[in-house]
Amino acid sequence: MPQDLDSQLTDFLRRLPDWMRRDISAADPARRERAEEALHAMLLALVKGTGRSGGEDI
Repeated sequence: MPQDLDSQLTDFLRRLPDWMRRDISAADPARRERAEEALHAMLLALVKGTGRSGGEDI
C-alpha cells in the first residue's frame, strides 16, 4: 500500500463517526448492514481518491 494511502486510511479510521462505530457492532442486523454499506461507500471513495479530507463526515 502506498504511504500516502496508508496515511489517508489511518486518518479515515480515526474520524469514523460514532454512530458507525456503534452500528458496526450492533446486534440488530439492519443497523449493522446500514453501517457496513456506509463504510463500504466511504472506503471506496477513499481508494478512488474522491474521499473528503479535513475531518468532514462523509
